[in-house]
Amino acid sequence: MPDLQKYWQDLRAIEQKLPSYVWLMGNGNMVQAGAGVAAKLLYAKSHRLATEEETQSYLDRQDLLQREEFTRRLRDKGIAVVPVERNPAA
Repeated sequence: MPDLQKYWQDLRAIEQKLPSYVWLMGNGNMVQAGAGVAAKLLYAKSHRLATEEETQSYLDRQDLLQREEFTRRLRDKGIAVVPVERNPAA
């Protein structure tokens, strides 16, 4: 029978070392989780902390997808988005 007291002590120790929310990688998928949930996933070794590069890449992709979706919705409403370059020297 597993030692539940040790289990919860270990979870609390992991949770205290984490910020409020962390990015985790598991099975090739990235998720953001609160420290409590993240501690359980890290303890079970089903996930690991995501690297800065993985996190930034993921956030960049999400930003691009959101912009594309926004543009698509405007286009569906008949609104055209025309990018205008700004000349910083002018």
